[in-house]
Amino acid sequence: MSVFDFFLSYLYFLKYIAIFLIIFIFLFGVDDLFIDLMYWKKVLLGINSKKNREKNVKTDIEQSYMAIMIPAWQEDGVIEKMVSLLASSCKYDNFHIFVGTYPNDLATTACIKKVCTEYKNVHNVICEKPGPTSKADCLNNIFNYILFEESRKGIKFSGFILHDSEDVTHSYELSLFNAYLPEYDLIQIPVYPYVRKWYQFTSSHYIDEFSELHEKDLLVRMSMTGHVPSAGVGTCLSRRALLRLARSGGGKPFDCRSLTEDYDISVRLKQWGMNEIFVRSVAQNISFKSSDDSDNPSLVCVREFFPSSFNAAVRQKSRWIIGIVFQGWKNIGWTNNWKMNYFLWRDRRCVLSNTVSFLSMVVFLQIACISIYQVIFKDSYFFLSIFDDYFLFAYISYANILFFINRLIHRFIFVRRFYGLLSAFISIPRTVWSNIINFFSNIRALYLVVSKDNIMKISWDKTKHDFPDIKNS
Repeated sequence: MSVFDFFLSYLYFLKYIAIFLIIFIFLFGVDDLFIDLMYWKKVLLGINSKKNREKNVKTDIEQSYMAIMIPAWQEDGVIEKMVSLLASSCKYDNFHIFVGTYPNDLATTACIKKVCTEYKNVHNVICEKPGPTSKADCLNNIFNYILFEESRKGIKFSGFILHDSEDVTHSYELSLFNAYLPEYDLIQIPVYPYVRKWYQFTSSHYIDEFSELHEKDLLVRMSMTGHVPSAGVGTCLSRRALLRLARSGGGKPFDCRSLTEDYDISVRLKQWGMNEIFVRSVAQNISFKSSDDSDNPSLVCVREFFPSSFNAAVRQKSRWIIGIVFQGWKNIGWTNNWKMNYFLWRDRRCVLSNTVSFLSMVVFLQIACISIYQVIFKDSYFFLSIFDDYFLFAYISYANILFFINRLIHRFIFVRRFYGLLSAFISIPRTVWSNIINFFSNIRALYLVVSKDNIMKISWDKTKHDFPDIKNS
């Protein structure tokens, strides 16, 4: 076979791959467009906004006791600063901070012991087993210690808040949770990643995804299903919810086998008929200390740095994929509610969509190169004529272009709201890098799932964290 014949054969292969891809892109585009339309419909009708305005961070109601739970393994670089800032800046009286560490992690334990001497409401919980076990196991150890502390001090915690060791919390976060707790069993506030440098696309691509997720997608999901997936940080669980989870798990509210225990508990609580809410609310005239120049300083949310290296981002996102898609499919399966199933499908479709998005870029690049070649060398063979016999190919391709533009516009809109115009414009080229990270996260997740006999035994692959330079005043 000559080189020319091989090239023609490859072109036909490329053609059928392209047809396969554009069909999936079209289906995903319709799926995303539906969520967009539902969001704008609710904006026009004023749905969701009323709930958030009604309880606009009230500080004049009786304070119930709150327990903040922070699992920590090898976090000596950030945990002292995080807990000290949290303990000193929180505008709430009745709260305790419980930090779980491991007997073989002396550095992290020493940092927490130091903070404990300064703040009497900070407690160090030493886990039974050497680390690392899992985030869920550490949380279970913290939960058992909290029950012991309740019996010792004669108090009862009404809310249990999940945070990580790199989180920067809003000073009125607990006041918000306190206002919603009598009515809701799971309360989630937005998460907004910090911006490092504009050219650091790896860490910055998180702001694109979280902006659209926490400004649009979750609001639509909540209004349609009443289900709000926990982000694992900025989540408040009611006492009723955590005790029900503990009874279901034989005294362990968090599933130690799951890599995304936060997502798992939110689904279980919804299946038990408990109330969940995602709250975007503000503390008027309050300045939220920040290490960047993001807008909306009074929005009650969680800020944190996300991984800046490609490998760290891939490890983190592959863990999310395994937990939500593979372990979630095994543990949760499907429900009897089609709306709930629709959003479970959207959670799990990333296995397909991440791959399709990446391959589409590769195929598009090749077709673009061939097109440029034909423009430059006008007497050459018209290679792309092999697509002419598929008239639907062109129409679906045009529709996909519109879908892609729609995605960029929506990403621009939601990034601009919190991060400003510069980040919004940069989010457009960042889309390419985001697709690359998501694809390789997919590959790593699939490799780990295939290489393990039991997907429930994949170990905790912890992310190394950074903490911003913020001083409390």
